[in-house]
Amino acid sequence: MLKDRFFYPVAALIALGMVFFALSFAQQVDLSDELIWTEGYLMEGEDLARLTEQPGTQAVFNAAVADEPAFARLTSTTARANLPPGPGIFAPLGPDYERAFSGRQLRMTITARPSRINPLDEFDMAYFSAGAGDSGWKRRVLEPGWVDYTMEFKPGLRTADPDLDYFSIWPGETAEARSMDVMRMRVEVLDAPN
Repeated sequence: MLKDRFFYPVAALIALGMVFFALSFAQQVDLSDELIWTEGYLMEGEDLARLTEQPGTQAVFNAAVADEPAFARLTSTTARANLPPGPGIFAPLGPDYERAFSGRQLRMTITARPSRINPLDEFDMAYFSAGAGDSGWKRRVLEPGWVDYTMEFKPGLRTADPDLDYFSIWPGETAEARSMDVMRMRVEVLDAPN
């Protein structure tokens, strides 16, 4: 019988070995351009917990409850003018999406509302690409209830290996400690080849 000081390290090594063995059978799934052109990109539900924040902004995930869908509450804590240029709060679009979206006419949709406490009046949305051109911030005025806010943009053609693009929101440019709720972020390709 092994003493505890030997047993736990050996058990941990065996468990790690089992995990690495199982992972060795996993396949790396690459999304095809055709699938992305058809399905686009969608972030909603539990995926909203993956929103990424630059310093000066905040995103808090709220899980779905009986009468309310999952959403993220977004706030800016520092005025944008006081920060280095950046993408605010964003959905990161990986290399597969960047490759498929390159040179395509895109429609971005954010389903949002003013928060119930300290509601925000307006927000900015944008599309940032790694070296293929950015849309710049587009201002939208928030209306009561869940509303779809859209913009269209065509990033330039990629000339280097795909990296990351960002579908971005800036919740209140002047950091008034007000909030908005986001239920869905979607990117659609409008000019996919047949």
